[in-house]
Amino acid sequence: MRWLLVSSNETDLVADFFCGSGTTLAVAEKNKRQWIGCDFSKVAISISRNRLVTSRAKPFLLENIGNYQRQMIYLSGARIQEMQRIVLKLYGATPRKDYPELGVRKDELGDEELIYVSYPDRPITAKKVAELEELAETLDGRGYQYLVILGWDYEYNYDEILHERQKTSKRVWKTQVKPKTIPPEVYEYLRQAQTEAEIESFQDKIKFYDKPFLKLSIPEVTKRSPEAEITIGIDKYVVFDYPIEDDKQRQELMELVKSDPLVLIDYWAVDWDYDGVTFKSSWQAFRQHGRKATKVPRTATQTVESGNKREIAVRVVDVFGNDATSTLTIDIR
Repeated sequence: MRWLLVSSNETDLVADFFCGSGTTLAVAEKNKRQWIGCDFSKVAISISRNRLVTSRAKPFLLENIGNYQRQMIYLSGARIQEMQRIVLKLYGATPRKDYPELGVRKDELGDEELIYVSYPDRPITAKKVAELEELAETLDGRGYQYLVILGWDYEYNYDEILHERQKTSKRVWKTQVKPKTIPPEVYEYLRQAQTEAEIESFQDKIKFYDKPFLKLSIPEVTKRSPEAEITIGIDKYVVFDYPIEDDKQRQELMELVKSDPLVLIDYWAVDWDYDGVTFKSSWQAFRQHGRKATKVPRTATQTVESGNKREIAVRVVDVFGNDATSTLTIDIR
């Protein structure tokens, strides 16, 4: 703290390009300095973010510079075009020769699944999944009952958009879609593996979890001139796959979630004027731990200028590290 005070003045910009646990950022915030913090580790970014939220820092922007997945692939020594084949093998699927991003696997019941692996530098869209579902119905002349999506990231409102596409489709979807997330520890195993045979040996160590479901509640708007008060909230947050091996602990957690749907949320934030590109957190809530443990609030309220349409974005991070996002548009003209 001393070096920061003697080497800078109030409103100066302080930068820490390896911010770790966020100590420099928290001290700069407390002493009325502007700050920029950088780190390549998702864990470090999460800890720094939580520290700032807990200390009631002013709203700040959390942004990715470049593509995290792409950079991690380069660091592991792999190439982008190899990644889909590698992930398919880690999932236990046999890559296809005609479609390099697709593979086939038999599940625990012996049913064949069609597996799709997304590109690491782009989110999975509902439009792409709808196209894949149509292909899965007739592929190989017999079609597939299940289509498993392995995604690095999903577009905002993926669940709602996909549901709307299915509802308005002129055909009945016959293939069941199972969205899953690719775990970040994939990179650690890539560093260890030298051959494809070694990659396959890691199959039992890597778990691909089902994508969580996030639904926002209907917003409440109190119109005033020249301002309007907007209240939004989380209606449902569902984790379908718990990374807990102990059956007793898993059952206890499931019972807890039934009584309190928000108990697994570690952090959620709101961008009250989302531009469609960069998420700017202007409200955030963080779950408190320890003796003063508290859950996050279900709703958030903000006063904004009336007279236009605006898109609001919400980002949720749960205790397992899952990230879910959703947006909604409000007309306050």
